[in-house]
Amino acid sequence: IRKLVYIYLLRYAEHEPDLALLSENTFQKDLADPNPLIRTMALQVLSGIKVAMVGSIVALRIKKCAADPSPYVRKATSRHSQTIQV
Repeated sequence: IRKLVYIYLLRYAEHEPDLALLSENTFQKDLADPNPLIRTMALQVLSGIKVAMVGSIVALRIKKCAADPSPYVRKATSRHSQTIQV
C-alpha cells in the first residue's frame, strides 16, 4: 500500500502542492526506517516531487542519505541527486 501512495503522490504533487507539503514529513520519517527499500522509495518520491518549496529540504536529505550504511540507498542517492530542483 505504501508504494501505491508514493506513486499517487508523484503523479499528483504538481496539481496538489499542499498535499505534497503535508506528506513531506512522512517521507522524512521514512528516511529513518531500518529497511533500506523504504528509505530508497522515500528518497525517490522526495526527489521526484516537483514543488519548489520542497527542493531545499530534499537537498539536505540527499546529503544525509549519501552517508547511509546501505549501498542500495547510496546508489539511489547518487541517481536521484541529479533530479532535484532547488
